[in-house]
Amino acid sequence: MIRFALFLSLLACLLQSAAQAAPEGTAASSQEEKKERSLRVQPRATRAAKEEKPKPDADRAPKGKSRTRRTAGAGAGEALLSRAQEAAAAGNVAEARQILEGIDRTRLSPAKADDAVYLGATLTGEGLKQTEAFAAYLKEFARGHHRREATLSLARIHYVQGDYSEADRLLAIFSPGVEKDPIGRQGLVLRGLSQLARGDASGAHQFFTAGERDVKGSAEEEAYYFATAQAALRAGKAPAAIEALRVLLDRHAQGDYAPQSLYAMGMALEQSGRASDATNVFRQVAQRFPDSYEATRVRDRGIRPGAAVSSGLPIGGGYALQIGAFSRRDLADALARDLRLANVPDVSVKQGGEVPPLYRVRAGAFASRDEARALGERLRRERGFSFTVVPH
Repeated sequence: MIRFALFLSLLACLLQSAAQAAPEGTAASSQEEKKERSLRVQPRATRAAKEEKPKPDADRAPKGKSRTRRTAGAGAGEALLSRAQEAAAAGNVAEARQILEGIDRTRLSPAKADDAVYLGATLTGEGLKQTEAFAAYLKEFARGHHRREATLSLARIHYVQGDYSEADRLLAIFSPGVEKDPIGRQGLVLRGLSQLARGDASGAHQFFTAGERDVKGSAEEEAYYFATAQAALRAGKAPAAIEALRVLLDRHAQGDYAPQSLYAMGMALEQSGRASDATNVFRQVAQRFPDSYEATRVRDRGIRPGAAVSSGLPIGGGYALQIGAFSRRDLADALARDLRLANVPDVSVKQGGEVPPLYRVRAGAFASRDEARALGERLRRERGFSFTVVPH
């Protein structure tokens, strides 16, 4: 009995010690069991809650379908825009306008909206509405990809209306030395003409000279060289005008500016004191372009085409006088100054290709050797100069 009582007592002590050592673990196990039971029950409650949520309205389209409708709208708008562009290119202005009216711009991408607004401006009738249309385009698409074309078109409208200052201001985006496309080259020519029309002939001629590399050899060079010659004439720079007109007439003898260029050549020669050469060129105008306005101006001068009109121009390929050749440039320049003071026309100093170079002083530009020799004999009598007739 005593041993059994001792055993029970020892067992009770062991149980009590175990209970005191792990009360937290027991509680944690109990909580985890409850949580596990809760998790096993929760999915059923969550599914029930989802089933109780209201269904979307029948009229409300799912997100995927809404995007599909917007994409389809944008595609339809772009298709209409392409049709409008094709109609405009074919010259069907009314049809192009009608198609544009059916386009919802809000469904177009920014780039296509740019195209649509610019096309609309080009299709607007002339006058105030077109001015407003291009101005509105430039305001909305200040950096749009039709900005240069729109600026040129708006400046051209102002130029035709006589607002040369505004045209010049708009065209400031076109600069010599950087223009590589037809829009830029046209912008250069119109900008120079705007300066000329404002009365700044010297500034316009300087601007044109700076832009020669941009325009030379392009489709715009004929208009460019004619504008350059006009600026030079008004600035009192007849030799520069003659040079520009020579290039123009050599390359575009039957071009759009041929009658005007020939007449301008006559004016430049006359301004240079070469009256006989000027008369010869004026006669060519009346002979080659009898129905032109310039031919009428020639007849108003009392000049009639004669039987012996020279078909060549007294420039490039004619004859000149060589009056001296020097190894020092300063001596050649001194003689050239003396000749100019004596009112000798077309005096220049030419540097030769020798080593060391010779600097040749030349004067005049004549259609024949006899005309060149006549000037040489006069200079020999009056100034004591010797001369040689050479190709110009």
